[in-house]
Amino acid sequence: MNIKALLKALSLRKFATTLLLLQLSFTIGLMVNTVILTNSAIEKLNNPLLFDVEQLITVDLIPTSGAYRDTDYYRSITQQDIAKISALDGVISAAHYNQLPIQRGGWNGNMQAADFPDDAILPDELQYVPQFYTSKIGLQNLGVEIIEGRALTDSDDITRDFYTSGMRDDIEQNIVITESLAKAIYKDRSAVGELTNNGRVVGVARDFVISPTRKGEAKYFAMFGNFMYSQPDYEQHYIVRVELGKQEQVKAQLRDTILSVQSERDISLVQSMSQRLTKFYSQDSGLASLFGMLSLLMILVTVVSSFAHAHFHVTQQRKLIGIRRALGARKKDIMLYVFSENWLLSLGASLLGIATMIGLNIALSLVITIDKPNVLLYVLAVLVVFIAGSLATWLPAYKTTKISPVIATKTL
Repeated sequence: MNIKALLKALSLRKFATTLLLLQLSFTIGLMVNTVILTNSAIEKLNNPLLFDVEQLITVDLIPTSGAYRDTDYYRSITQQDIAKISALDGVISAAHYNQLPIQRGGWNGNMQAADFPDDAILPDELQYVPQFYTSKIGLQNLGVEIIEGRALTDSDDITRDFYTSGMRDDIEQNIVITESLAKAIYKDRSAVGELTNNGRVVGVARDFVISPTRKGEAKYFAMFGNFMYSQPDYEQHYIVRVELGKQEQVKAQLRDTILSVQSERDISLVQSMSQRLTKFYSQDSGLASLFGMLSLLMILVTVVSSFAHAHFHVTQQRKLIGIRRALGARKKDIMLYVFSENWLLSLGASLLGIATMIGLNIALSLVITIDKPNVLLYVLAVLVVFIAGSLATWLPAYKTTKISPVIATKTL
């Protein structure tokens, strides 16, 4: 096949050829980044969080009664809520929390050893450590075990002292921290018994994912204290641990159960922890779905455009094809000629597609976290474009074999 002749034929239709090249290259770039986004979303949703996500239900509520400004009243209602929830069929345990795992932002603070030098620079990951305040069973309720030291007990509850003492800063609370946080603060020595700026460590909990979007070990950092934050202007959270298979049954009863204790609450959300995880990554999943639909649309447009381009080419060169037939060109030679033009366009688009793929990936990396493209995904995308274009070209190519050599004699 004469490449120069093909290039000359394409140059005669510069606008249509350029437009198709750009479209094919953009399709390649879009498909590669779509697969990257989809794989990333699937990996995030399937990545183990190391606590019992499937057995947990979360409740978000906020008091609407002025009676809650009385701390004792607030505590009493919360304790009654927990007791009634725990009595429901299928419930294993329940606890209150100031915030929930699987979060962005939240109640954070710096964590450091009490003897941390004043002139030293605290690492960034220790400046925003999630601080959880819950009951003594807060960690157990999540399905997280203590691997060193002990769990929190009733004697560690600082709620009453916190709200009645005039010297709040003098309260030294006992806390439990996660394993990665303990290693980050105390390196090679045990954290149990050590004093931090937020209290004395009495236990170290097994790592579990608190902040999925944080990098490295920081995603496991957390501090737990036994304290009921009793402020009516702030949202309160319950986490209910249920038996497997009874999640929907329990979830359907929670709203009425809580309001039966005290009706002046706004229960904004009751959802499973699995639903919370899905919602947490909804932006990633939604973006992957959007790019997936765009990729399918672009493949469809590629098929239509390739067909139209080949059909127009055949129509414009009927007489030339007839002459070639008259000179002895076989049907398969004519089909190869038409296919070769599409393959040449696909080759040019594959080269241009490298820049499109990388450029789109860089643009996305400015707003979201996205992996880099790899050679395998690029080859697969090129293959899809090649096959789609070839299939679209088949019918016009087949029709060229029906052009009679008589066409050549009519032009003489």
